[in-house]
Amino acid sequence: MKVTFPQAKEIKNILPAIVSFLSEGTFKANKDGIFLSSLDPANIAIILLDMYPNMFTEYDIQEEEKFTINLEDLKKIMTKVALKSQISWEIDKEKNKFVLTVYGKAKKVFTLPLIESEGSFMDLSSSELPELPIKVEMDSKAFYDIIESAKVIADEIKIVADPEGPKVSFIAEGELKDMKIDLTPQDESVLSMEVPSKAMSRYSIDYLYKLSKVARISDTLTFKLDSGKPIWIDYKSTDKFKFGFVLAPRE
Repeated sequence: MKVTFPQAKEIKNILPAIVSFLSEGTFKANKDGIFLSSLDPANIAIILLDMYPNMFTEYDIQEEEKFTINLEDLKKIMTKVALKSQISWEIDKEKNKFVLTVYGKAKKVFTLPLIESEGSFMDLSSSELPELPIKVEMDSKAFYDIIESAKVIADEIKIVADPEGPKVSFIAEGELKDMKIDLTPQDESVLSMEVPSKAMSRYSIDYLYKLSKVARISDTLTFKLDSGKPIWIDYKSTDKFKFGFVLAPRE
């Protein structure tokens, strides 16, 4: 397997959010793309990354294979890589190594050992998740700003959907202060909103904050939810890649 990214920007921006919850990652690579699908150790969030062949300038995968690497080590290497640098991923089966090559004024080659996997890959992609009735597509930076504002108020956020309006409200309640932000279809940050029924659910602000910090990778995101159900948040860049996560609600 060998694939080449035209620039490191997307994967470099996504990695910190993934590493916040996963120290190791098992990828599945085949003709359709390279996929990461893992449940965090606390069993609260599923992290989903789909990278399609159109994301790469070179895509050489002859047969399906899975490989597991230390994501924290990969992140450390990527911090030294410029956003616009061309990089490649390669699997050296003979040496049992993951090879990362950075192309620039000087070619730099980094290797990481492949880790024995114990089935940490979940055969689940964002397209296979169940449909949830409440659906909002909005500006990803605006969503991040809402979560960042709520973080100084409380440790959980309540999301309430009301078909009257319609509107979706984000509510954080602390001991001495609270916050409420209403989204409506008329807001500049909202591209579309489907609220066929009432719904209410609570989620960890810390998880949402860490995961939504990837706002820079995509102009928009889509979130779906229902009462007492996990929230599914999806970032997508045309036909190149999709980054998403499923976060369990609080009781």
